[in-house]
Amino acid sequence: MTATDIFKTACGYLSQTVEESDDAAGFAPGWLNVLLAESFEAENALRRAEGLPELASAPFVSADTMQEEIPYHDALTRIALPYGLAGDLQRDAEDDYRANLFHNLYVAALEEAARCVPEPVEDAYV
Repeated sequence: MTATDIFKTACGYLSQTVEESDDAAGFAPGWLNVLLAESFEAENALRRAEGLPELASAPFVSADTMQEEIPYHDALTRIALPYGLAGDLQRDAEDDYRANLFHNLYVAALEEAARCVPEPVEDAYV
C-alpha cells in the first residue's frame, strides 16, 4: 500500500472523502512518519517470524513520495496505520472522542500484528 492509500483509508474511516480532508493532506506525511517509526518494531517482528530480512530503519515519506509503496506488512498498512492516521486527522476536533477511539484501535492493531519468534532457551541450572 502507498501512503496515499493509507490516507484514503483513514479518510474513509472518518466518513470523509479525500477532497473533504484536503486541508489535512499536507500534514499526512509528517503524521505518517511518526506512525511508521512507532510501528517499525512490529514490522521487524513480523519479518523475523517469517524469516525475512529486517529493515534497517523505518521508511520516510514526503509529499513527493506519497505514491510509493510502503514496505510494511498488510496488517500494518491496511489496518494499524490508517487507524493511527484517522486519529491524527481528528486531533484538532472539539470532541476528542474519535481521536482517542482511533488511537486505541491503532495501538490494538499493533499489538494484534505482533508476532513472537521462538528461540532456544538455555537452562542455567543444569
